[in-house]
Amino acid sequence: MAFFSTIFVVLFSMMASQNFSSGTHKEPEETPPIVTKTPDPYEENVVPNDEGDIIAEESKLTNNQKYFEALTNPNSTSILLLGTDPTGFNFDTITILNVDKSTQKVKLISLPRDIYIDYSDEVIEALRKSNPSYLKEKGMHRINAVPSIGNTIKYNEGKGRFGRPYVDFLADIIYEVFDIYINDFVYVKVKGFRNIVDYFGGVTVYVPNLMNYNDPYQDLEIYIEKGTHTLYGKDAEGYVRFRQGFDEEGNFINYGDIYRKNNQNRFIKAFISQHVTLKNLGRLKEISNVISSNIVTSVKGWNAIVDYAALAEEALVNKYPIENVKLSFKDKMIDGSSYVVLKEK
Repeated sequence: MAFFSTIFVVLFSMMASQNFSSGTHKEPEETPPIVTKTPDPYEENVVPNDEGDIIAEESKLTNNQKYFEALTNPNSTSILLLGTDPTGFNFDTITILNVDKSTQKVKLISLPRDIYIDYSDEVIEALRKSNPSYLKEKGMHRINAVPSIGNTIKYNEGKGRFGRPYVDFLADIIYEVFDIYINDFVYVKVKGFRNIVDYFGGVTVYVPNLMNYNDPYQDLEIYIEKGTHTLYGKDAEGYVRFRQGFDEEGNFINYGDIYRKNNQNRFIKAFISQHVTLKNLGRLKEISNVISSNIVTSVKGWNAIVDYAALAEEALVNKYPIENVKLSFKDKMIDGSSYVVLKEK
């Protein structure tokens, strides 16, 4: 049962590897203890007030920013999959894995890193008091900067249910904007992706075009030819990170973040079909050791394991289909920065 829960929650995070954009902040701390308090989806959000105290405010992280339609069933289970770029603290991979027993579906909701977050005055004021230089940073309203801002303002420090301000702040922003309650999170360590893919013997996946890119600064070299290939650690990482490079004629093409999200989702589906199987149950202890050393997750305790075990087994036995959810948005320049603006109510 522990195998089912670990595989179902953690291995879907294969796509949550590092990406290209450089960051300017430290990598998230992994030492704070996990808060084991029972989650309350109706718990009020909190931010510091003028005196530095904590005040309770309901739906005050944004200026009532609401996506125009519901993406998930309130009674379903949502796991937040996270991955930072290797040079900083920008979460360029933010994906929600949603499992719905009522519809017998698994949904993947990949959030573009450039989604515009319309912060409330309370959050802006808290940021101004904590680190006013942030307010001048280009792209501070992008969703991939939300965790860094949460850390800066020490959001719910010591009180958040995940015990990490960067996760608590992002989870509450997602709940307020998309009405998706995050049950747990998985954060893939910087080098964990390669290790896990290699351990499972690679992933066979379709490569839609030549992937040719080299970045000495990140010690990153990608060269994968078009076609179906079995990719191991280094190439698998390159596959899910690639978003720009040279084509067969030597032309440099910027494919963009949506292109990369599609490849990441394709990789997840391939990994699931090839490695999330009942046959791997006999390797429970070995698999758990490999996974636990390469990820950080809020999935702790026997009760959580049993619950995810039952959910994962049901999804496997009943062959839940995996659906990629497409968001409605438009590109827009705001204060000199390019953003993705969501369709709102």
